[in-house]
Formats: sequence, structure tokens, C-alpha cells
Amino acid sequence: MTKLKKFFYFFFTSIFLGFLWWLILIFNLFPKKYYLQEKHYEPQEVAIIVLTGGKMRIEKGLNLLENGYGKKLFISGVFQSSEIETKYSLEKKFESQFLCCVFFGEKSKNTIENAYEVKRWLSEHNDIKNIILVTSYYHIPRSLIIFQKIIPNIEIITSPAVEKNRFRGEVVFHIKLIFSEYFKVLYTLMTIK
Repeated sequence: MTKLKKFFYFFFTSIFLGFLWWLILIFNLFPKKYYLQEKHYEPQEVAIIVLTGGKMRIEKGLNLLENGYGKKLFISGVFQSSEIETKYSLEKKFESQFLCCVFFGEKSKNTIENAYEVKRWLSEHNDIKNIILVTSYYHIPRSLIIFQKIIPNIEIITSPAVEKNRFRGEVVFHIKLIFSEYFKVLYTLMTIK
């Protein structure tokens, strides 16, 4: 076997084994260790942070707020048109919560900017000691890595926007998301300071 063939064999084997590790992490280890299981914080010290960009994220955040998991909800990110529509339809349903407890940051365009936007918001709300980070299941590992690096002095627990994903009929879509996110996590691990 030539050196070039050995290199490609090693390279693709590493990518494949890394992806298998990623699948185990995203579907087994992460849910057991980092997902919200039950209320174990004082709600007065908890903020629910929703990262926009995926289905059911805002709804999940509002549901956690309504069920007393936290006292404030911060929605970070630039809204997509579908989310704006959702935002206004939900405002009527949760009007009292929107008046007292829901805050918006509409400037961040990616996960790193989300983390800095949340950090600024938390500096204005220094009574918050813990956050529940709500995003899509595939986005949780990278979000957690970024948030722990940018906001190291706060405890972070995660909650997927959808508890039980239905892959049937959307298998290719989810494989693309998971594969793409795998490379984004590798890039994040190499570049985030």
C-alpha cells in the first residue's frame, strides 16, 4: 500500500469512527448527562434561553416557562419569517408571560453571536445563576460547547425543542443535519477560544 493510500485509508477511517462516536454522543450520552430531566433548580435563579432557527424551539421555551422551570425567558437570534408568525400567534396565548418574563435579542446570526448576546443579557439580569438552553437535538452539543466557553460562570442544562423526533419520512434530512453538525462541532473545537 502506498503512503497516499495509507493516508486516505487512515483519514476516512478516522472520519467514519468519529462520526460513529458522534452518533453515540448525540443520541445516548448527551441526553443522559446534559438534558433537563426534572426541576432541580430554584426557578427564581433560572433563565430559559431559546436559540431561534429551528422548529418548536420558542414553543418549548414558553412551555418550560409556563411550567415553572424558570422565571425569565430570553429568545436569542434573528427570526425567520415562520418564527415571526409563530411569535405573534403565541403572544396572545401567553400574553401575561410576554409582558413580564419574555425578552428578545434579535441581533445574533449564529451560535457564537447567540452566546455573546445571552452573556450581555445575563449581565443585566445578575440574579440568574443557571440557564436552560433550548435548541434542536442536533445543535445542542455545539451550543453547549460554545456557551460553556463564552459564559463559563453559569451552570447550563439543555432541553431539546422536540423530545421525541420522528425520523420516519425525513431520514435523509436528519442524516444531513447530523453530518453537517458533526463537522461544525469539529471546527468549533479547533477554533473557539
